[in-house]
Amino acid sequence: MSVLGTGITGLLAFQRALATTSHNIANSATEGYSRQRVDLTANIPQRLGSGYLGQGVRIDGIRRLQDAWIDAQLRTSTSDSAQATARADFAERIDNLLADRSTGLAPTLENLFAAVQDVAADPSTLPARMALLNDSQTLLERLDSINKRLDEQRQIVNGQLKDAVEAVNHYAKGVATLNKEILARSTAGSPPNDLLDQRDLLIRKIAEQVEVTITTQDDGAINVFIGTGQSLVVGGNANELVLANLSADLYNPDIGLKTLRADEPLNITRFVTGGRIGGLLETRSSLLDRAQNQLGLIGLNLATRFNEQNRLGLDLNGELGTELFKLPEVVVQGGLKNSTDARPTVTIGDVTQLTPSDYRLRYNGSEFQLTRLPDNIPVALEPDPDDPDVLVADGLRIDIGALGGAERNDHWLIQPTRFAASGLELIMTDPAKLAAASGVLANARNSGTAHPVALRLTEDPPTPETYLPAAVVGNAAGDGFDVLSLAYGADAGSATVKSFQVLDSKHPDLATPINITFDAQRDHFMIGEERFPLDPGGTTTIRYNGWELKIDGRPNEGAVLDLNVDSVSAETPPRVTTISGPGWELDLRGTPAPGDLYTVELGKNRPGDNRNMLMMAGIQTERLVERRTTLQGGYNTLITDVGTLTRRAQVSRDATDALLESAKQQREGISGVNLDEEAANMLRFQQAYQAAAQIISTSNTMFEALLNAVRR
Repeated sequence: MSVLGTGITGLLAFQRALATTSHNIANSATEGYSRQRVDLTANIPQRLGSGYLGQGVRIDGIRRLQDAWIDAQLRTSTSDSAQATARADFAERIDNLLADRSTGLAPTLENLFAAVQDVAADPSTLPARMALLNDSQTLLERLDSINKRLDEQRQIVNGQLKDAVEAVNHYAKGVATLNKEILARSTAGSPPNDLLDQRDLLIRKIAEQVEVTITTQDDGAINVFIGTGQSLVVGGNANELVLANLSADLYNPDIGLKTLRADEPLNITRFVTGGRIGGLLETRSSLLDRAQNQLGLIGLNLATRFNEQNRLGLDLNGELGTELFKLPEVVVQGGLKNSTDARPTVTIGDVTQLTPSDYRLRYNGSEFQLTRLPDNIPVALEPDPDDPDVLVADGLRIDIGALGGAERNDHWLIQPTRFAASGLELIMTDPAKLAAASGVLANARNSGTAHPVALRLTEDPPTPETYLPAAVVGNAAGDGFDVLSLAYGADAGSATVKSFQVLDSKHPDLATPINITFDAQRDHFMIGEERFPLDPGGTTTIRYNGWELKIDGRPNEGAVLDLNVDSVSAETPPRVTTISGPGWELDLRGTPAPGDLYTVELGKNRPGDNRNMLMMAGIQTERLVERRTTLQGGYNTLITDVGTLTRRAQVSRDATDALLESAKQQREGISGVNLDEEAANMLRFQQAYQAAAQIISTSNTMFEALLNAVRR
């Protein structure tokens, strides 16, 4: 090659180098741009007799300076940081809402039980009773307020999910379009670098929304996958994500994937991780669902327990107490593809066994199966011995009688606590209906699990015996109850029972029926041959077989009282044992220990009796929530759980931000444009270009000299 040809190769090479350097400088602030470099290689030399003569320079290509591993690390760091940031932002808001005393539940709980104590201190006054009802309403309003604030956060999460899904679809279409353009513009194995940068930037933007994995085809097109391998982009085709109700949960829309091969979107919510979408989904399930379910569980336990206790006492009118609160119905939603519109009827059998979870009931073709969400933990279903259509689990009673037409894979979402915090209603408006006096009372020394849950009258009008005190005692075997009740004899006359109490619940003869007669000639009460003198001026006390009876007045000659004893077998928990007395029924849930004692007293005119209200005050210290903690403890547990998740999210956010910044710096170190370096290159290539031009000028002089020599 001549000197002119060699100079021209240099001139063209350094012209391209200057153009590439100018391109780098012009795009120094362009997002996602990778600096480019011209690769120069010496041409194959020409062999001469004395050696090889150089033939100038050639351009091998214009290469992007990038590292695939560092780009992958940047995508991962981007996804992790976006996920942690979304999770931390919402966790901080929820934590502030629950822990703040001005917006949290703790102060209203304290005020409620303080009002209960005030009624117990003076059970006959109406102002204290009115204050208790007002504080009860305030508590319900606070529960509703917190729940609505959580609902607002859920709506924000769902709104951001919609925006994120739309962004992913937009970027995915861009990647598919760029795949086509890159294939069309690639020549001789040299792809268009700027389009590659744009494609990588779009993939990073997708990674910011959801975790992705990529594969490169032989032709250079990139496939993008999300979740556990669900295809988002394949070559020049992009699938579409949708946010829609694809399951039974109408308040938590799912992430669906629409493909060309499927008529309906595929629900991939459980597979999607990482990025903003992963953080929002985790916020929804781990924070919002958990907080609302726990809040509802606390409200249900409080309302149910207050209702139970008030029904176990007597109000100011001497009548059995009624319910304070109306409980919401359990929400049940059927699957969208169920073969039947029928739904099971679900009620709460034992609120203390409830968990702060949703449940999915599924029919597998032969039997029903229950799983606890969101972890899909199987829960054993036990049939109710009294009703084969009722299945019992975790305190729930699931009536499947209407599901006779169910087919395989039909399923139903059961949400016993999710909406309870806003569904509770105070239905007691008359403060006189608060039952402060004791109707049934469990002995404080009882060691079994049996406890009273309901007391009701069975005769209208009640008989005189209905108002006589009675006792229920756990039998010696611990598998049932002995019911000790009194009945007036034909010759009771003016004698009335003042009190009856068991002194020794484990006395061997306690459950022996007794007839009490009166010897009018000697003024003695008689049990068999044993005599008890009448106290003519006051109350006669009779102690016998571990019990004590006090009688006012003087009976007629003959039969005065009968102590009747009935035996009742205890039902297997969690079922309820019903105890029948003279005109009343008592429901006990649990198993008694031998000697456990329960007293029943329905006598009126006891305005100073505050024993039932004291029991209501004791609800504050009962381990009601999942039978592990108190109402206040349950709320503190919620605050602690949310606080722990918040702190964990904050730590994760700070760590992932640091890793993201490090990954960006690593990429900048390789792919970023350094203006000082580019300025130096510009000067170097300019000088080289000028030198190559000088070579051409010199070759022109040489050519003219040669022509002049020939002319001569």
